[in-house]
Amino acid sequence: MTDRIFVVDLARCTGCRTCVIACRDRADAPDGVSLLRVETTEAGIYPRPELTHRVIHCFHCGRPSCVDACPSGAISRQSNGLMVLEASRCTGCGTCLNSCPFDAITLLPSGVAAMCDGCPDDIAAGWVPTCVRACPLRALDYVPSVEMQIGAYVPDPTFGDYGMAPRVLYLRRPKRHSSPRAQST
Repeated sequence: MTDRIFVVDLARCTGCRTCVIACRDRADAPDGVSLLRVETTEAGIYPRPELTHRVIHCFHCGRPSCVDACPSGAISRQSNGLMVLEASRCTGCGTCLNSCPFDAITLLPSGVAAMCDGCPDDIAAGWVPTCVRACPLRALDYVPSVEMQIGAYVPDPTFGDYGMAPRVLYLRRPKRHSSPRAQST
């Protein structure tokens, strides 16, 4: 299972945040705490403005900085490639929060860190993670990287991996180049 990656189709995501609600419900997170968020950016100019919604959570990186940053050893990688944070070992020092360039770790009101666990129980049952199943537009997926075919899409060049080897692929449709309109005089 370590070869699986999260795929986010930026052209399909409308920013509805259904994934956020499903994740919060599954994790039984307190009000105001999210282990998954959607960031919206604006670009382009009239008449072609662009809104991009980027789903962000723990990407279960291949070279995670949070593991080495945690002085209590509360963060580790499971045999399935997913990161796990053991709340009982967490001291709430916050070094893992500061080390993650994706801001994918949060502190709970109890002072303990929390992050997306990749839904290992769902995966063990043969399902995809909760956020993927919840997405009404099928903008999210969790697939074997060897089977990943991007087809008419291109990887998002604006996403920086910070050398962490995140197990995520953001896809966007290639920009269409329109020809300038002939101006009549």
